[in-house]
Amino acid sequence: MSFQMTYHQLFEQAIAMLTQAGIANAAQEALWLLEYGLGVTRLEMLTSGQGIVPLVHGQRTLELVARRAEREPLQYVIGTQEFCGRDLMVGPEVLIPRPETELVVEEALAWVQADSSPLIIDVGTGSGCLAISLAMEKLHSTVLAIDQSLSALYLARRNAIRQGCDDHIHWVNGDLLTPLLSTQTEGKVTAIVANLPYISQAEWEFLPPDVKDFEPRQALYGGPDGFDVYRRLFVQAPFVLSRVGVLIIEIGQGQMPLV
Repeated sequence: MSFQMTYHQLFEQAIAMLTQAGIANAAQEALWLLEYGLGVTRLEMLTSGQGIVPLVHGQRTLELVARRAEREPLQYVIGTQEFCGRDLMVGPEVLIPRPETELVVEEALAWVQADSSPLIIDVGTGSGCLAISLAMEKLHSTVLAIDQSLSALYLARRNAIRQGCDDHIHWVNGDLLTPLLSTQTEGKVTAIVANLPYISQAEWEFLPPDVKDFEPRQALYGGPDGFDVYRRLFVQAPFVLSRVGVLIIEIGQGQMPLV
């Protein structure tokens, strides 16, 4: 295909593709995709509006837009998501961090504030968003990040290295707290944080395609009522928490009676 588009024409084409695909915020997402695909800022695009887009960059950008038009999450297309003010790498091997999950960080930091060297466990670390945020916000803490997915742990550690906190996090491959049972951590943990799967069967059927068709099912689906994984965590947590330790979790709306 021959490519002869100005920056303005490419922007309009991207908006049209996303709008036709039913993307709600098509203009804003088109702008983000152009900034990423072309490697230019919004100001540079505005000042170069009638300039011709280089062939390779233009084709690559349209490929990115096409992926988003197929409802692949924007964060997977551009490869990053902001969490607690930090850009973290994300991919289909991990759940995309949500803004509401930052509340888990806030609650954990408030709880461990008085402890000069707390031991914190992030169960199901995924992208590492909780572990990294806590390690960077609470200096002199020891953070253990656990995940049963090796590919998730690899990505999480890459994020920690990029943020400069890898030395403060211990990475553990395993299922929930199982690797820590009958170890020296028993009864010594200040806080456990977790954003585990909590989508119920009824909710799963109505998830948008951006989520249901692309994000890892094992990070979302929690069984018939959404609490299968959390019930297992509730059994294990008392064995590792200290006498004044706390378990801080993210759950869905209406699930408080299950806790």
